[in-house]
Amino acid sequence: MALHALPFQSRSLTHIALIGEESLAQAGASARWLLPVGGRAGTFTATFEATRSEQEQLFGHSNELSWLGNLNAFWQLSEATDLDLSLSWVNGGYTDEEGTLSLDRNLMGAELSFTWSPPAASRYRGFNLRAGIMMLDGLLPLIEEPGGVPQPQASDQAKGFWSTAELRLSQSWLVGGRLDWVENPDNVEETAWLFSPTLTWWQSEYVRVRAEYDLLGLHELDNEGRLHLQVTFSMGPHKHETY
Repeated sequence: MALHALPFQSRSLTHIALIGEESLAQAGASARWLLPVGGRAGTFTATFEATRSEQEQLFGHSNELSWLGNLNAFWQLSEATDLDLSLSWVNGGYTDEEGTLSLDRNLMGAELSFTWSPPAASRYRGFNLRAGIMMLDGLLPLIEEPGGVPQPQASDQAKGFWSTAELRLSQSWLVGGRLDWVENPDNVEETAWLFSPTLTWWQSEYVRVRAEYDLLGLHELDNEGRLHLQVTFSMGPHKHETY
């Protein structure tokens, strides 16, 4: 999803800490299969990707391939409500700049989305709730084994969750909020959390004004508050769509 299309000023703390600011963008090949089920059973899609390990935060300076598997399930609960569930797993090798540390790395995640949008009043009423969890193999320093051969310690697993909600009050006004919490993948004893309420006004279909207050809490540090004001102008075929 493009940054300007996000319902908040930035990606979640969990995405930033475990994947990175640019999310998981790598060159490779992807295959998708629509499972032969349907009707009340829902719609199921399986995706498999093989890509170059270009995400430095996840894979360091590895030249190996990384692999992604995803299973997505979608149910239309009624004319106005949808439920979406996604399970993902990413695997690849991590190598540091000196080439002295080489580890297998796994990132696992689950994401849920619930949408309510009455067909006769979708421009004036609606609600969306999204939430997800992630787990990533952490990296620990090398230890000296007998004989002076450095060996990596058993890795910890850093965890994080994020949640967002947005309620449409009218054609022009929306209110929302998000809550994030994540462990530092380099030291799981350090944690961070973020709470962000938002107010969005659509002046027209081309202009969006959004106010957001971020309350950030870091491990053993005082909480920090920031007020953001974002004005987005857009014209053309894509505008603010979540493509």
